[in-house]
Amino acid sequence: MFSLAWSTIRARRGGFIAAFIALFFGAAVITASGVLLESGLRSGVTPERYAAAAVVVGGKQGLDGLNSFAERAPLPADVTDRIARVPGVRQAVPDRSVEVTVLSPNATQGYAHGWSSAQLAPFTLTAGRQPAAPGEVVVDASFGLSAGDTTRVAVGGVPADYRVVGLVSGPLAGRQSAVFVTDEAAARLSDRLAAVGVLAEPGVHPGELADRITAELADVPLATYVGRDIGDVEFLDIGQARGFLIAISASLMGTIAMVVLFVVSSTLGLSIQQRRRELAVLRAIAATPKQIHRMIGAEVLLVSATGALLGSVPGFFAAGALRDAFAAVGVLPPDFQLAFSPLPAVAALLLCVLGGWAAGYFAARRLAKANPVDALGEAAVEPAELGARRRAFGIGLLVFGVVVGTVVPLIGPGMAAVGGAAGSVLLLMIGTALLGPRLMQIAVTFVAPVLNRGRISGYLAVANTRANARRLSSAVVPLALAVAMAAVQLFSMSTTEAAAADQVKTGVTADFVLSGGSAGLSPEVTDTVRQVAGVQSAMPVVRTQVLLEFKIFDEVEAESFAAQGIAPQHLRTTMDLAVKSGSMDELHGDTVALSTTAAGTVGADVGETVHVYLGDGTPKDLRVVAVYANGLGFGDVTAPHDLLARHTTTGFDDAILVSLTDGADVTALRELPKRYPSVAVVDRSTFAAAQQEQQALQSATNLIGNGLLLLYLVIAVVNTLVMATGARAREFAMLRLIGTSRRHVRRMMTLEAGVLVGAATVIGTAVAIVPLIGLSVATTGRALPSVNPLVYGMIVLATAVIGFSAIVLAARSAMRGRPVDAVGSGA
Repeated sequence: MFSLAWSTIRARRGGFIAAFIALFFGAAVITASGVLLESGLRSGVTPERYAAAAVVVGGKQGLDGLNSFAERAPLPADVTDRIARVPGVRQAVPDRSVEVTVLSPNATQGYAHGWSSAQLAPFTLTAGRQPAAPGEVVVDASFGLSAGDTTRVAVGGVPADYRVVGLVSGPLAGRQSAVFVTDEAAARLSDRLAAVGVLAEPGVHPGELADRITAELADVPLATYVGRDIGDVEFLDIGQARGFLIAISASLMGTIAMVVLFVVSSTLGLSIQQRRRELAVLRAIAATPKQIHRMIGAEVLLVSATGALLGSVPGFFAAGALRDAFAAVGVLPPDFQLAFSPLPAVAALLLCVLGGWAAGYFAARRLAKANPVDALGEAAVEPAELGARRRAFGIGLLVFGVVVGTVVPLIGPGMAAVGGAAGSVLLLMIGTALLGPRLMQIAVTFVAPVLNRGRISGYLAVANTRANARRLSSAVVPLALAVAMAAVQLFSMSTTEAAAADQVKTGVTADFVLSGGSAGLSPEVTDTVRQVAGVQSAMPVVRTQVLLEFKIFDEVEAESFAAQGIAPQHLRTTMDLAVKSGSMDELHGDTVALSTTAAGTVGADVGETVHVYLGDGTPKDLRVVAVYANGLGFGDVTAPHDLLARHTTTGFDDAILVSLTDGADVTALRELPKRYPSVAVVDRSTFAAAQQEQQALQSATNLIGNGLLLLYLVIAVVNTLVMATGARAREFAMLRLIGTSRRHVRRMMTLEAGVLVGAATVIGTAVAIVPLIGLSVATTGRALPSVNPLVYGMIVLATAVIGFSAIVLAARSAMRGRPVDAVGSGA
């Protein structure tokens, strides 16, 4: 059977090459997403400051692999002494880590630590001595300082003078710069213990020692790290990056797999439809349905296995390109390394082979089961009507897709509504594919009066489109899917961006905003601002991420939400959250306010209690006191300032919103950076623009995640159109032999291309409207999404260029030879 299959593949290279291309690139896309998923599960970076530690003990940094805590989880103050008493521990070294800004000679970010933790790298003195007094520091060479220099170091935006008493060198690879102060000074800078580095006794295995520590301190919520995993506790962004990769690749994997299988099925189905006459002849000469299925199964197995194996190779390179793109927009650290293994390629192979086999089976089932005489009839003329079950399934999927995409967001707000609206695209496209031939017949009915004005080419285009609606729908559906996917991706982002920008623009009622960058702002800065003449109110804002727990079908889930901590007494003059119910005046103690999205996700209303994991993982039961609308602009969770600040890594604020009295002189406020050099003072419009840029960055992240899928769809569309057109060489030859000129045939194909492009654009747009309305309702509360006409025009133009180029060029290629040769070859 395989020899027969190979002979068929060699004889019909055109159709099988198209199937091979679909499988090749499909395997590449699946492999790339699989590499990202595997990297999220087990990748990391080499430790630097803790390189000499056998074991590093830190707080638990997440609930599971998908839910990491945004802030450093704390360790109890007495944990160092308890670890030191564990058998096999030579020394337990506590480490405190405080982000600082060294202001001279150039402003450089770094981290301050107690001197005793220098041995964990180890760092060695290259000049001077260790710090011995509160105003002394030792720095590494990256700051450009020398022993004996005096420099200014800002903590939380507040600068102080320090004398450099020594220089050190250590195993830093450019990821961080180190500043060392006395252990006492480090304790004053931060009361939070970041980690404990463990130096082992000679001959003690790190893994065994980690198990002992875990067993001895079973009552303490901690985690032990050895080897390469130590980088996770040293660099919190690595754990967060892994969580991001797991989340985005897990969400993409399902969509990618379904789209790839959809495209592969469409391509293989079209390839088998083009062999109707051949399969009908085999049935007429006594081939059984089982033999037909075995032959097609062998063909599909050869093509899919070869395509998947070869396609997985570029998939690994594509994963690297995605990693670089994510790093460029700042959601992955630049030094984040991918984890490579054969598993993603194996998964791609299995999916492609199984999907290809299923597609081949169902595509050939009708001809294989048909009576030989009926099969010969169907080979000559396509069946006029769709089967009853196919129509029923198609209509059912369309109705279900509309319900999921529009009704669910109305009755079930929150993340479930967003997921339902986004997922409706594939339901609608599958339903459209099942009803494709009928939709093409409807399209031809509308354009026939116009096309028939062209006496020869127009008449031929109409007649051919009506007679071959099944074949043409196989080419239209992938093009329509590309239109729908592009529209949903671009306009869902523009809708979110526009809503967030509007919320920030109208919601920030303060006159100025102070920012301290990643190092934050100390409470001292807020106190100073409030003493400035003309300041009516100054509200510090701390930002973080929290996890909200909720139940889905008796299963407890957790979702991460952006959170802000505020002081409600200053809210009226600085920020408008558009409260829908409840009152922000009650926001004190163990309370919380939720956006409509967060409230809908967890199913909570005013007066109810929600279970929250704060930024550092501390669990809290908080009572909901208000539900507000401006979640996109300010975060979905708003809590009392002090509650959130106590559970962040630094305890500092991210911004200060300042309102002035009427006619106040802003000179003193604008001169604050002279006293606090790392503080930036911006007006309301500048702050809103910066927030919009941040939202655009998040949108770019989503676009990168789906960019590979959109590229695959474009390749698949071109591949399908070229295959469908190239297989008509015999038809073109017959037309030319009966007197139709080459120009008439080319014009006929141009008109057919117009019908296909127009139908694909209309169908894709109609499919996109449903999820876009649902997404807009779920995220903004408005039914109309934000659609840029210029961007939509570019989508239509790209669709036209792809469709016309692929069809017209393929038609020209198919008419190169002599008509007699094409007819004689049976092409």
